[in-house]
Amino acid sequence: MVKLAVVGGNEFVVGFQLAGIKDIIEIGNSPFNDLKNLKQRKEIGIVVVDEKIMETLEPYQRVDIEASVDPVFIPVSAKAEQDSLKRLIKKSIGVDLWK
Repeated sequence: MVKLAVVGGNEFVVGFQLAGIKDIIEIGNSPFNDLKNLKQRKEIGIVVVDEKIMETLEPYQRVDIEASVDPVFIPVSAKAEQDSLKRLIKKSIGVDLWK
């Protein structure tokens, strides 16, 4: 069984902890390295990431993380971005529903 992990600051992860998510990673000084380490963990299938962390990454780093399929990184923020949602749906099911 694959696990769900959550990555973010203290304010971001506390709600997930209350919901019972056990794999919580509070981001350190090098967010890209923390995310790359998560990619190496085979038991993790889905990683929910605070969008603020994704925004701090260099463009090539963000592409590397977003292109990951195992695990899938899902950025979560207060604002919904249609293009990001389209990419996630296409990556998850393999079909672009908007075409």
